[in-house]
Amino acid sequence: MTVLRRWIPLFLVGSALLAQAPLPPPPPPPAPPAPMIGVDVPSGFRTERRTENLAYGAKLWVKNRNGGIRVTGWEREEVALIAQIRDSEKRRVDLVVQRKGPDLDIEAVFQQPSWSFGVYISPRCEMTLQVPRRILGHFRTTNGNVAAENLDGYARCEATNGSILVNHIRGEVLVDTTNGPIEARNLAARIKGSTTNGRIVLEDIEGGIRLETTNGGIRAHRLDGWGEGIRLESTNGGIEVELGKASGDLVAENSNGSLEIKIPDAQVLELTKHSARVKVPGRTQVIHLETTNGSIRVR
Repeated sequence: MTVLRRWIPLFLVGSALLAQAPLPPPPPPPAPPAPMIGVDVPSGFRTERRTENLAYGAKLWVKNRNGGIRVTGWEREEVALIAQIRDSEKRRVDLVVQRKGPDLDIEAVFQQPSWSFGVYISPRCEMTLQVPRRILGHFRTTNGNVAAENLDGYARCEATNGSILVNHIRGEVLVDTTNGPIEARNLAARIKGSTTNGRIVLEDIEGGIRLETTNGGIRAHRLDGWGEGIRLESTNGGIEVELGKASGDLVAENSNGSLEIKIPDAQVLELTKHSARVKVPGRTQVIHLETTNGSIRVR
């Protein structure tokens, strides 16, 4: 009993000393992981700007890859370009601007990867341009959209795996894309072109029209034609048309699908299950609507 009484004070003193002792420092944070061999790390987004003089009526070429092109006309004789670029050390994107006499060529040049094993980050470039309103423009990209508005003259828009949108353009418009829709609004212009695997949407188009799609429907409202004619064709898609001011000799044909023509004051020349010929008083022009697998509605 005496021995136990001697150990109890010593135990209490030891416990107090342990309570006053400082806690050990926390372990250091783990070292950052080493960069993976063969992986091309992107350097992030950067913005590049260019400003070039360009007279009214001149030609402008804009070419891109892996990114969109957006063009807006303004009342200045100069081009203002803003490019949002994501690239890396092994796959750089360079903006190349070249004068061709009075004309201008702008291209986003993508460096090709070297032949080696590894994972490469795909670079991207998004281009936004303000350009003289009255120009002859050619805009082309891959894996991106093309949008052009407020232009007067000529606009050629081409894309692969992207949509095309044109708005408020006077003169002439050419559109061509693969795997994307075409949308055109408020054009005092003729328009021609095609798409594969995409719909076509038209609103308030004054000029002649020649457009076709594969695997997509067509919706067109308030047309005119300028007496140049209107031709809309689809495969595997329906066609819905509100003529507006457009008039002339209308021909509608399909192979599989219903056919409905409701045009006031029109003279029906021929009407069968899959074809119709109707004369709409007014201009002398041909309005041709054709699809293989889809319904046709005209009013």
